[in-house]
Amino acid sequence: MSFETLKFEAEDSCARITLTRPGSMNALSALMVNELAQCVKDVAERDEIRVLTITGSGRAFCCGADLKGVLGEVQAGDNTGFLGFLRDIQNVFLAIRALPKPTIAALNGLTLAGGLELAMTCDVVMAARSARLGDAHSNFGVLPGGGGSLLPRYVGEKKANYLLFSGDHWSAEAFREAGFVSQVVEDDDLSSAAEALAAKLAEKSPLVLQRMKEMVAGSAHLSAREAIALEMRHLEAHAKSADFLEGLSAFSEKRTPKYSGQ
Repeated sequence: MSFETLKFEAEDSCARITLTRPGSMNALSALMVNELAQCVKDVAERDEIRVLTITGSGRAFCCGADLKGVLGEVQAGDNTGFLGFLRDIQNVFLAIRALPKPTIAALNGLTLAGGLELAMTCDVVMAARSARLGDAHSNFGVLPGGGGSLLPRYVGEKKANYLLFSGDHWSAEAFREAGFVSQVVEDDDLSSAAEALAAKLAEKSPLVLQRMKEMVAGSAHLSAREAIALEMRHLEAHAKSADFLEGLSAFSEKRTPKYSGQ
């Protein structure tokens, strides 16, 4: 598929979306949001794709929503377009969260506002050492609209309050220490590191990773007893799968398993 604001690549069982508006620091335009939604839908529908990586081009991963297009409407007292644009962003972010496949955010540079919210939709976050992350909405008198309210889940309430209130951005290493970024790599190594992780995950049982993703998301606010009960329900269902049998057989036979996702 060919797009104007991003590049979509799929090789073997791994797909990659690269945001390609470097002159605008990969700001989310209406067209980019639409094209991103198309890509996410395609990934969801293609069984052969097992992992999705999202990254950016230039000096930014993504610096948030491109609000220039709705400024005139807001100045005229009509925020219909602005709110509709935010709902489209929310919908594609929710679609990324709902993908039954692992997603990796590879942060190549500035990751601010809606860019940070986009990174939050992914299951694993890795970052180039020079990357800077922050919320930044308060710098422009704007409230988050794509998931900023979820930031406390990833860095804790007090750190989230500081980032939301101050509009400051922190280093990739600081976000690693806060628990949001899983791995910080040298800038020149980001692409290869993301590819290596995607390839590693693609070798796992897609059914196991899907159920792990559902299990983690579903147990986030449950008690320990409720979370373990949910885990057991997933395990009971998984014990009937071909991937479960293949994994045990491969272990017993000392060979590399070949998972079908069934």
